Amino acid sequence: MTNLKAVRKAVQALTALGVLAAAPLCFATVINFDNLTGPVALSNQYAAEGVMFDQVEATSQFATSVVTVSAPNYATPFYNTTNPGLLWFVDPSDNSSAAVSSVTITLNGYNNVGGWFDGATIEALDPTNSVIAGQTQTINPTTGTNYGSMDITFTGQIHALEFFNILNGNGDPGVFPFDDVTFGALSDTPEPSSFLLVGLSILAISGLTRRRRV
Repeated sequence: MTNLKAVRKAVQALTALGVLAAAPLCFATVINFDNLTGPVALSNQYAAEGVMFDQVEATSQFATSVVTVSAPNYATPFYNTTNPGLLWFVDPSDNSSAAVSSVTITLNGYNNVGGWFDGATIEALDPTNSVIAGQTQTINPTTGTNYGSMDITFTGQIHALEFFNILNGNGDPGVFPFDDVTFGALSDTPEPSSFLLVGLSILAISGLTRRRRV
């Protein structure tokens, strides 16, 4: 009987850990970058909303070519460099790792009045920073044809989006302008220590069960 009680307690602990790992931290959020004065490098300006950035700029430049979804600002990797751009999700309370079940970025439209947009391959990464199967999108550079805005949606347990440059036909770095970033409720992702606890608990349950059968 004592062994059974211990097993139940271990199962309850595992269940509680799973609930904590999956607990939503906030409701869906939209970021449009219009509260900033740019151009400015994005980093932790939206940490309170649960998003961090690297190698991404917020700007209102090139307004004749970029048809913004929400004026005046938009975000872009590749503004001054072809290095990959990155956005990732964090717990607003302590900046620990977080994930969302869906995220949409809206690409701004293009007016052919001079200049080119770069293209990009965008990969959605899970909490282990592995690419999520089927969640890669490739957007080609502009070809001189006008077009409107376009939504790109990723689903899964998404911790980050990474943007890899596709150089435009002019051969010079150009913007890859996107605006409203819309994402679902944030959830904490288990830290490595939590995975270790799960593993130890499973081993404990297994050992207790085997001893009871002897």
